[in-house]
Order: sequence, then structure tokens, then C-alpha cells
Amino acid sequence: MAERFGPAREGFGEVEDRGSRFLAWVFPVKNEEEFLARLGAVRAAHPKARHHCWAWRLGADYRFHDDGEPGGTAGRPLLQALDAAGLDQTGVVCVRYFGGTLLGTGGLVRAYGGAAARAAQESGRARIVVLQSVPLRLPFARLGARDEIAALFPGATLSGSFDEAGWTGAVELDAAQCPALAAFLAERGLG
Repeated sequence: MAERFGPAREGFGEVEDRGSRFLAWVFPVKNEEEFLARLGAVRAAHPKARHHCWAWRLGADYRFHDDGEPGGTAGRPLLQALDAAGLDQTGVVCVRYFGGTLLGTGGLVRAYGGAAARAAQESGRARIVVLQSVPLRLPFARLGARDEIAALFPGATLSGSFDEAGWTGAVELDAAQCPALAAFLAERGLG
């Protein structure tokens, strides 16, 4: 599985061109609803902005919107800035305060894309951890394996319950560590 990265923190970028100001925010999102809530907050904080353009990427899914700008001059450059930065599970909103001079399609693409690129650079990158749950059944005589798993995989979470035969539960851990857990369980005859 290829590593994926999201923003390490929220990033902000700004571009000014012939009196127009473009303010962009790049931020982590887990789903479209979370993105729409953030978009609403930006709209509420910048009610006098002429345009509130946006884009998001969640794995293979993505959306973008030009909010009244000529087609392909705002939303697509925003998405391209996220992709160029290698960011997933990410949203970007860019507001434009119109300065009175038309910028043309090339000027808009450069301004929106430039503001988003600056915001993406400021946000940094953090590895996205994909968790996987591995079922586990341990007889009473082998309960020590839970402590070994906790020591070998410090980020793992063990949950379960006891019954008359032992412990039944699951280990939730970074999917990248699953092969190592499978090898550990196989070595101890638990896999």
C-alpha cells in the first residue's frame, strides 16, 4: 500500500494581483460533510468576498467549484495545487476580494493556484495512518501474547473480553504493521 499524506496543520496562502486579493486555506478533512462545514465557516467569516472557490480530495474522490469565476479558472487550479503537494484527505477554500481589474483566465488560474500552493506549502505534510482491525483469540495459557503485542506495536489498541476459553478480541493498528503482526502471531502458533 502506497503511503498517503495529508496536511500536518492548517496552511494559509495569499496572492495579490492588480488590486484583487486571493486568500486560501488548506486544511485536513475526513469527509465531505466536514469540508462543507468548514466552507460555511469561511463564507461566514468573509461575507464581502466576491467569490468563495474550493476543492477537496479524499482518496480517489474529489470535487471543485469555481463559484462564478470562468469555468476551470479557480476550482481546478485549487485541486491541482493539492495534487502537486501530494495531499490527500484535504480541503482548500480560496476567497477573492475583487480589485476592479479583470485578470483574464490565465491570471485567475495563476492567482488561485498560487494562493493554494502557498497554503499547501505552509500546511506541511503528515503521513495518513490507515487503521486495520485484526481479530485475535487467545487461550488462557497464551494471554502473555497481549503484553508482547502491546510492547512490539505501541500504537496498537487491544480490545476484547474474556469467556470460559480465554480472551477474544481484536488488535487495531496501522495497516502498514499488519504483516509484522501476522509474522509475530505465526511464530507463536497463534496465526
